Amino acid sequence: MRIIITGSPGTGKSTISRKLASALGLRLIDIALIARSAGLVGKTQEVDIPKLSRRLAFLKGLGDYLAEGHLACETRLPADHVIVLRCRPDVLRKRLARRGYGKSKVEENVLAEALDYCSQRAAILYGKKPIELETAGRSVPECADILSKAIRNKKKALDSVDYSAYLMRIAVKR
Repeated sequence: MRIIITGSPGTGKSTISRKLASALGLRLIDIALIARSAGLVGKTQEVDIPKLSRRLAFLKGLGDYLAEGHLACETRLPADHVIVLRCRPDVLRKRLARRGYGKSKVEENVLAEALDYCSQRAAILYGKKPIELETAGRSVPECADILSKAIRNKKKALDSVDYSAYLMRIAVKR
């Protein structure tokens, strides 16, 4: 079983993936760690996606794994299940601020989340709508349990996430 978990920064990918990989007995692949250790992250934090794709080619030879990272929506990886973790913009803003992200980086990521960036990119790359899970208001164990059951039951969908009301509110303010 090959599982991909992606989403905007701050949606819970790393913590939920660790819990889920442990529960399912899967090897956990941290895409961001691979990018950093291979020297693929530039001074502006931009990642060379073609080089990262080549670096991740080893996944084709692996049987079972859970690969997690924001960049999984930028490069196509072998996958049986593609999951995008989502988070309400107001909650995401607080999570990113607690991490010490600058104001412009927080707003950039919140807007990407509201625009469904990762879900849309994943749908294009993987050729099917990913499973979305809203993490706001849910604990890590709860999210991992929901995902574990969805994978076992071969569910095609979980949450229907739509932040268009948030986008309308910020459009009206401008």
